[in-house]
Amino acid sequence: MAKTEIMRRFVHQEVLKALQRSNLAYDHPMCEVLEQEAEIVGQPGCVRILDASDNWVMLENRIKELRADPRFRESVPNPAKIARGDESSLRANFDEIAKGTAVVE
Repeated sequence: MAKTEIMRRFVHQEVLKALQRSNLAYDHPMCEVLEQEAEIVGQPGCVRILDASDNWVMLENRIKELRADPRFRESVPNPAKIARGDESSLRANFDEIAKGTAVVE
């Protein structure tokens, strides 16, 4: 089914939100790929992507897959890594962990 202009705008807005939640810029090259693959499914209109196994996946899950794609690997920032057992670093970097700019390993 061809997407109408309203459908394209809705998908675009949802893709932008997913990029933001994934700490990527709104104009990241992944945006174009996500918009091409995304479909509006169900009610009240969720935006999902059909994966290789014919399962609907959330945009954030597809973004995680695309992070490993050689086309985008260089353009994706790698978050700082904080050791799980280092309590002082965990406390000092709590805000960064909450924002997603640092991850606990």
